[in-house]
Amino acid sequence: MNTSSQNPTKSFLSKAHHPFLQAGVAGGLMLIFMFGTLLLSAVGPQGFGDRLPWIVSLACLLLFALFNSIFCLASAQVDRYWQRSILAYVVLGGLGILFAWLLSGQLLTSVGSFKWLYIVVTFCYLVFISIINFMRMIVDFAQKEDWEKPKLTSRKRGY
Repeated sequence: MNTSSQNPTKSFLSKAHHPFLQAGVAGGLMLIFMFGTLLLSAVGPQGFGDRLPWIVSLACLLLFALFNSIFCLASAQVDRYWQRSILAYVVLGGLGILFAWLLSGQLLTSVGSFKWLYIVVTFCYLVFISIINFMRMIVDFAQKEDWEKPKLTSRKRGY
């Protein structure tokens, strides 16, 4: 007996994962890569410098922003998901800045243009999640709308 027809499995992207779980995964990846780059710079070539933890922090923040916006489509309660997503983004960004500062020894303001990169990534995240929510509102409105069939005319056309 085929159990896949009785219990269909949903795809990974069709589930609305909790924003704090997403932030935890992104934060875990951030820490793994940051400590990996710390070991790499201690043992490997000298070309990495002190900016690599900042790059890793921004990359994981951008990864969270992308997947969080996509998972927003599958959430049942959009407003609640949005609030938790924004809070998770702020916490993840703050922890990323903290860990990058601890590992590099440099403040965000002294690492070149990374301050502006954080602002740009934050602005893009807010725009992207707003676009996704607006698309969802349009789809929900279209599904609620009562669509009528085209009315057929009874007259014959003579050609």
